[in-house]
Amino acid sequence: MTTYAKMCYNLFGNFSRKIEKHFLDIETDLRRAKINYTLAEYISIAIFTVGITFFIETVGLAFIFTIIFRNIAAALMLSFTISSVFSIILLFLFYGYPATRAKSIEKDVNKNLPFSISYLSSIASGDVEPIFLFKTLSKFKGYGKISEEAKEIVKNVEMFGMNFTTALKKEANKTPSKKFKEILWGINTVVSSGGDLFTFLKEKSNLLMNEYRRNIKRYSDQLSLFVEIYLILIIVGSIFFIILTSVMATLSSGMEIVALQSFVVFIFLPMISIAFIVLVKGISPD
Repeated sequence: MTTYAKMCYNLFGNFSRKIEKHFLDIETDLRRAKINYTLAEYISIAIFTVGITFFIETVGLAFIFTIIFRNIAAALMLSFTISSVFSIILLFLFYGYPATRAKSIEKDVNKNLPFSISYLSSIASGDVEPIFLFKTLSKFKGYGKISEEAKEIVKNVEMFGMNFTTALKKEANKTPSKKFKEILWGINTVVSSGGDLFTFLKEKSNLLMNEYRRNIKRYSDQLSLFVEIYLILIIVGSIFFIILTSVMATLSSGMEIVALQSFVVFIFLPMISIAFIVLVKGISPD
């Protein structure tokens, strides 16, 4: 625990323990997001941070608004309102951060899972110890968060003396990725029953790769459709709009047409392009 976290917990720990039963959903997200704080500690940090932010904002804004408006009552009212709004937003950010971070880790793990399991299956073909698979994977940083999860398994076994299957179960309960969780439980079952780990990993690798190819194919088809729609809207639509407004310019005020064209070119079209980029990013496979 950091010094800041200790200070927050010393101040609000008792209160946090009383109200933590109302925020049990955050406890699961903290574990899945790899945030090494207990629920009471995290709530204490949130309360202290929001409180000190509210105080500093209120005092600072009250001073600034008093200079601007020359009215202490109005300055206090305005600064209190603004500080309250920002403090509520900050509180919601604290509430949603663990879930957001867990989702980010899950996406990173799922993105690298087909390739990392294929890598593990190739190593397992050499009939090595199961822990050696995860030790090798943990050293390969190209697989992102999944390498960090493998490192946790190795650390629990080699540093804390935990047996391999127990370490697998512990990480399976912590990982935010359902796919990786299923694989860890599967490895645990195979190792415990004395099964063929190479065959299991090879089958999982093939399944994940096939799923990955299907996702890429689906994404390619969707992208082709959206590109066609985008080209029709932006290129054909823009040409039609320019021709139409040019004709209208001969029948009405030229300045109004110029203003309309400027709005479309400098505001509407960029907004459409940004929306298209966000849409494409949103449908892209993990």
